[in-house]
Amino acid sequence: MVRLKKIVLFIVEGITDEMSLSLILSKLIDDSSVQFHVINQDITADFNSNSQNIIRKIDGEVKKFLAQNNGLKKTDIKEIIHLVDTDGAFIKEDFVLEDLRKLKTFYTPTSIVTNKRDLIIERNERKSAILNKLYQTSHIGKTQYKVYFFSCNLEHVLHNNQNTKCEDKSLYSYQFVDRYVGNEKRFVDFLNEKEFATPGDYRESWQFIKEDCNSLNRFCNFHLYFKS
Repeated sequence: MVRLKKIVLFIVEGITDEMSLSLILSKLIDDSSVQFHVINQDITADFNSNSQNIIRKIDGEVKKFLAQNNGLKKTDIKEIIHLVDTDGAFIKEDFVLEDLRKLKTFYTPTSIVTNKRDLIIERNERKSAILNKLYQTSHIGKTQYKVYFFSCNLEHVLHNNQNTKCEDKSLYSYQFVDRYVGNEKRFVDFLNEKEFATPGDYRESWQFIKEDCNSLNRFCNFHLYFKS
């Protein structure tokens, strides 16, 4: 009887996250079946999310994944890896600047410029509380769980573009896959680049990203996954 590989379930915000990473990660994590579940929203910033219900909501997303893949059970999942953008969630509200001429929220290394300052401040309070809860969470149900960040967002880390237009994300994804598929170890080397790989262990990396304006700048702790 063929023994099926256990699943490493990556939970991500958008389809371009999966496009960028799924093939590369499936080559690197060859002792497990790499699967992606795309939420199609930022669950850590959603108005209906808070630090009290976020674990239940993520568990609900896991159940959605299982429902979409008939025959799978929770016990088939080895671990849940949640990849999130920081979006400047941990900065002081003084660094959220209002500019009514801005049609879209704009991120810089020292500020968030927006035409909806109150909403961004509220979002940051909610998102930072949720991320604080998540990085201290080791299991969803009985399944191992860890959350890794891309700061200020995935495109900022992978392409050094902090404010990527939606229409450019797919092209960037294809280019990234072309660069690393077939040479996946180079992807791990890339994640370890001193320019943006956070110092310290898992908890220390989260303490680091909460300091000053670090959650606006180009940092990532996903390299730690490959050291665990």
